[in-house]
Amino acid sequence: MSTFDDFQKLYPNLFREYPRSGFSAPTGWIPLLHSLCCVLEYAIGRMPEEERAGFQCAQSKEKFAGVRFYMTKQTDYMSGAIAMAEYMSERICEICGQPGECRKDGWWSTLCDKHHEEREKKRNTTGK
Repeated sequence: MSTFDDFQKLYPNLFREYPRSGFSAPTGWIPLLHSLCCVLEYAIGRMPEEERAGFQCAQSKEKFAGVRFYMTKQTDYMSGAIAMAEYMSERICEICGQPGECRKDGWWSTLCDKHHEEREKKRNTTGK
């Protein structure tokens, strides 16, 4: 399991400071976020030193069953990498990282069949 500190150590240009609007990473999407951050860190590292500080993560969160990743500033290349990660997250279970799909049952979630069944079973027995 990764924490923000883990991300900050691995991607020091991208996470010079804690994102101003927060950072969350559901367990199943952590490998995807590491892949995205690796690409973004590499892109920032290739920039002239004086430009790097303007390119940071502003927020990472789950919204509408997918990861949403915002930057303070981004290039077209970064926008493409972010769009790809957001698209992929909608096909990866946010709990375990296995293939999943969007489940709309009050709260939108991307879940594999196993975790969807567990959630439905819990909902049917507890009403929540």
